[in-house]
Amino acid sequence: MALATQMDFTFRAFAEDAPGTTWQYHFNKLWPAYRRWFLRYGEADRPTYLESLQALKRYMPDFVPIYETMVDLAGGGDHAARFLAQYCPPPLFRGCSQAVYHADEAVLVRSYDYSPYVFDGLLMRSKFGQREVIAMLDCMSGVLDGINSDGLAVSMSFGGREEFGEGFGISLILRYLLEFAGDVKEAGELIRRIPVQGAYNIMLLDREANFETVAVDADSEPKFIGSRVATNHQTGSNWPLYEQKVHTHARFQHLSDITAAAHLDARGFAHEFLQAPLYHTQFARGFGTLYDAAFYPQSNACEYFWPHNAWQFDFENFTARDYHIAFIDPEGYPEKSEAYGEIYTSKPLPVLQF
Repeated sequence: MALATQMDFTFRAFAEDAPGTTWQYHFNKLWPAYRRWFLRYGEADRPTYLESLQALKRYMPDFVPIYETMVDLAGGGDHAARFLAQYCPPPLFRGCSQAVYHADEAVLVRSYDYSPYVFDGLLMRSKFGQREVIAMLDCMSGVLDGINSDGLAVSMSFGGREEFGEGFGISLILRYLLEFAGDVKEAGELIRRIPVQGAYNIMLLDREANFETVAVDADSEPKFIGSRVATNHQTGSNWPLYEQKVHTHARFQHLSDITAAAHLDARGFAHEFLQAPLYHTQFARGFGTLYDAAFYPQSNACEYFWPHNAWQFDFENFTARDYHIAFIDPEGYPEKSEAYGEIYTSKPLPVLQF
C-alpha cells in the first residue's frame, strides 16, 4: 500500500510591463526542461522557425513584436524561437473545471488540475500593449487564465478529444485574447480567425457580465455554446477512458446544479471549488488541483487561492510574492522526479517532464 508523500512547490507572482530581466530569468531556469519536451519526438516533428513565424504573421500579426522581444531575451536560438511561437507544439492533456456565476457580482471561476511536475507556477502582471494583464503563465509566451484592465476574463479546459491538428497552442491564444480583446464580442471575433491545435473549452466573461463558452478543436469552426459550465468534454467527444478517469461528467453536473441553485454569493461559489468533486489530490497521476482562480470583471480584480492561502489582486494593488505549498498525494509519488504519473490515454502522453 502506497504511503502519502508530498512535493514541495513554490508559486511566484511578479510584475514586469514588458518581457524583461525577470521574465528572462524564469525562462532560462525552465528552458532546459521545456526544450526536452519540445523536441521529445525529434526536431523534424516540429514546424520550422520560418513556418512558425509565418503562421504568427498571418493569424496574430500584432503579437509579433511581443514575440520577437521574448525570442531576443531567450537568446535568439532556433529552438527557443520555435517553442515560444507555440505553433503545433507537442500536445498537452489538461484537466480543469470552470464556470460563470452571477449573484451579487459576476465571476468566472476555474480549477487547474494537472501535475506539479509539469507546471510553471508563475503569475505575471504585465502591460505588453494598451492593456494591463494579470495571468498565470504557460510555456512562458502563453497563459492558462487571466484578466485584463478592460475587464475581460478568460480561462480554458481541455475538451476531451485525442485528435490534434495544425494550429496554435491554446495558452498562446488566451494570451492573445487578453492583449487584444476588450470584451466577449471582440474575443469571439479573434477566436474565429485563429486555428487551434486541439480541443478546448474557452470561457469568457467581461465587465458588462456578458459571457460565452467557445468549444474549439482543430477540425471544425468554433462553436459558441453559451454554457455557464465547462469541464473536459464537448458535444460529440468520445474518449471514454479519459472521461472516466477525470470524472468530467460528474464535475459538470455538480457545477450545473450549484450554478442553477444560485444560493451562494460570488465568493462563496468560488470557494466551492475547494471541495469534492471539484478539488483533487491525485498529483502524481497528473490530476491534482494546483490552484483555483476567480475573476471579478466588474471590480477588475482576481483571486488565486488554495485550501490554506489566497492571493487577491487588482490592477492598482499588485505586489510580488511567493507561496510555498506541499502538494500531498495520498497514493504517493513515484521515486523518480521526472515521472509524471498515470497515463490516461492509449497513446504516449506528451507532457513536459521535469
